[in-house]
Amino acid sequence: MAQDPYKEETVDIKSLIFKYLRHWYWFVIALVIALTVAYFYNKFSETVYRTNATVLIRDDRKGGFRPGQFMGELDLFSPRRNIYNEMAIIRSYSLVDTTTRQMDVKTSYYNIGRIVGEIRKTEIYRNTPFVADYDPDNVPKNTPFNVKIISEDEYEIELGNNNRSLFGRSGSKNNTKRVRFGEEFMSNGYRLSLHLTDNYRPASHDGREYIFVVNSFGSLVSRYRSKISVEPLNPDVSIVEVTFEATNAQRASDFLNRLTENYIFQGLDEKNQIAHNTIRFIDQQIDVTTDSLYLAESSLQEFRSKHKLMDISYQANQLFTELSELDREKAVHEVKAQYYDYLLEYLYEGKDFSEMLSPSAMGIQDMLLNKLVSDLTMLYTERSRALLSSTEFNPYLRSLDKEIETTKKALRENIKNIIKSNKILLADLKNRINTLESRISMLPSTERELIGIQRKFNLSDATYNYLMEKRAEAGIALASNIPDNKIIDAARNSGIVSPKKNRNYLIAMVLGLIFPMGVIYLHDFFNTKIRDKKDVTSVVKYPVIGVIPHLRQSARAKVIKLVAFEQTKSPTTEAFRALRANLSFMAAGKNSKIVTVTSAKSEEGKTFTAVNLASVLALSGKKTLVLSADLRKPRIYQEFDVEKEPGLVNYLIGKEKLDDIIQKAPQNENLHVVTSGTVPPNPSELLESDKMNQMFKELNNKYDYVVIDTPPIGIVPDSIPVLTASDVVLFIVREKFSEKSSLEFLNDFAEKTKISDKIAIEINDVKTRRSGYGYSYSYGHGYGYGYGYGYGSYLEEADKETTYSKILKPVTENIKNLGRKAQRKRKSG
Repeated sequence: MAQDPYKEETVDIKSLIFKYLRHWYWFVIALVIALTVAYFYNKFSETVYRTNATVLIRDDRKGGFRPGQFMGELDLFSPRRNIYNEMAIIRSYSLVDTTTRQMDVKTSYYNIGRIVGEIRKTEIYRNTPFVADYDPDNVPKNTPFNVKIISEDEYEIELGNNNRSLFGRSGSKNNTKRVRFGEEFMSNGYRLSLHLTDNYRPASHDGREYIFVVNSFGSLVSRYRSKISVEPLNPDVSIVEVTFEATNAQRASDFLNRLTENYIFQGLDEKNQIAHNTIRFIDQQIDVTTDSLYLAESSLQEFRSKHKLMDISYQANQLFTELSELDREKAVHEVKAQYYDYLLEYLYEGKDFSEMLSPSAMGIQDMLLNKLVSDLTMLYTERSRALLSSTEFNPYLRSLDKEIETTKKALRENIKNIIKSNKILLADLKNRINTLESRISMLPSTERELIGIQRKFNLSDATYNYLMEKRAEAGIALASNIPDNKIIDAARNSGIVSPKKNRNYLIAMVLGLIFPMGVIYLHDFFNTKIRDKKDVTSVVKYPVIGVIPHLRQSARAKVIKLVAFEQTKSPTTEAFRALRANLSFMAAGKNSKIVTVTSAKSEEGKTFTAVNLASVLALSGKKTLVLSADLRKPRIYQEFDVEKEPGLVNYLIGKEKLDDIIQKAPQNENLHVVTSGTVPPNPSELLESDKMNQMFKELNNKYDYVVIDTPPIGIVPDSIPVLTASDVVLFIVREKFSEKSSLEFLNDFAEKTKISDKIAIEINDVKTRRSGYGYSYSYGHGYGYGYGYGYGSYLEEADKETTYSKILKPVTENIKNLGRKAQRKRKSG
């Protein structure tokens, strides 16, 4: 009978829970081990602290006020910024390198604590009891030196080597020296000395062990960078949170404060550098103009003294004023022309525009020129910052290079156009000046000469005043420069990163539960043995009419134990009585029944079941015959202490009559035995003979029950004729021994032999108390079965009717109905 393929599978939660509860001790052991590991991990792990600081970064994409913006012509002093670029700058190698060199971290000191032979390092920062003095170029880097303070005067040192063993554990006594504090000693080409600090206390430090390590700045910077993270607080603001992790909370705070300060002032230095460049360019122009102004002033004074002429006529004065205005305008445009040449020089020589001064600083108001110079300066600045955290092969840098070249090309074209326009303007100014000069030539010679000298003086003076005005503006901008970015919160300790004690204990608890659960699950998953009733009922639909508890004495004995006679009050005997009661409802309506006991393979308990089932049937007053049809491996004669021959084989071959092979069992007058007799060469043919069918007819007339022990049907086909002739086929499966595949075999076998309506299941050798079968039992306390009935081991044979009427009858109606259905099926057939 195959399982319904459309039946919905459900998870038996209760059964699943009990399955794991049966192995509770494994969970306890796993939890104890996991929590112990977590405890020692928390105890011996180096503590890592986290510090946080917040920084406000001006992000041009988000707009807002920019410091110094009121100096519109010097707006380049506040270059455009991108928050993500600034985040990369904070983590840049150069900034971290600068910060670490400013701190006293070139040597790391650790205190060694010992517990049960193990060690735990604790970093010491600032309050070290001693400091190491050495030549940084020769001493080994990143190598531990193990120090033990003996007294105020002496210490022992294990010289650094590539072996990272701790003091006294390397096994190299030759490498250990006793040295006086302050005394320099040489080893392996380097000099070293230790000096006590003001933090030294004899009571606290004598006898203690320490480690110091001379750090390589390259690896130190890389290690510090790996512990820095920079993240925006949220997408709507330009405030970032800078986080740093270290094994010493104070060192972490000091480093983070120094790092953020260096970042803030680095931006201010960039702005100041641009202002300084502007002032330097203007100063160069002023130096040239000052000399001209001095010569012109000297000439004017000398002329007036010589000719005693302090003023000129009205007409000459008008011409001179108009000419002075044109000269002043020409001087301004000539200064601008010098700036254009300065720009072209930067472009053609490929100089870095990140320090280029703005055209607006020179009074040039051309919007396109100012924008192109500003864009080019911003691109160069961004490229320099990007190089701090990447290489030349970075795709982003290559895109910046392309953008820089495009902007340079546009700037060159723009400057050339402006130079052309400026030349046209200067040419026009020269023409107008020439016209005025021709009119001045008509004046008297003395006035003409005075106008010429005065004109040179005024021109130099105007140029000088213009340059001084721009220098003053640049100086004001430099003095008013403040950082674009701002530290909102200084570094503060935000807790311990590692070890997370509560989390580690939680993980240990989870692993302590999951690991044994997984092992049990995998064991069950790969276990092909039948373990409980569900394993049976999920594959076959035949009724389970008996569950026989494990009998330790029978399992160890070479002879099968007749429990029904020897242990009348044991749970095993009670289980056979329950099997007898359930069996009475199989093949209901027949006056006598042939019950064949079989299994899929040997040692599943079919012979044990056959002899004890026959015994309890005989004890109930039923005339019972137990027949050994296992002709290949006869055993029953040993259990009942009867003669081995003659037996069934002797009858089937015609040498004996039926009455001659039937022996009375000495244990009970209602019980008779037929042994297998002589082992034949052709057992299958004998069991298929007509003589076998004839024997069944005669036995039906003589006995209420005939219990037949057969060979395993999964091994040999001998018993097929016996099974088809039987009224009930009792198929035995043994807990934790029978394979699940034997149930599939039973389904196929029953279909082919058409005995599905005769089959019932008995589960044998159940060893533990469980709910998996739907039953529970314990020795001396009774047991109950999944069909809903139960009774104690104290029941006596005389109580059979009372047991049935009060206990068995109400709960075995389903088995009655099963028998009635089978009877109707046979009649209709």
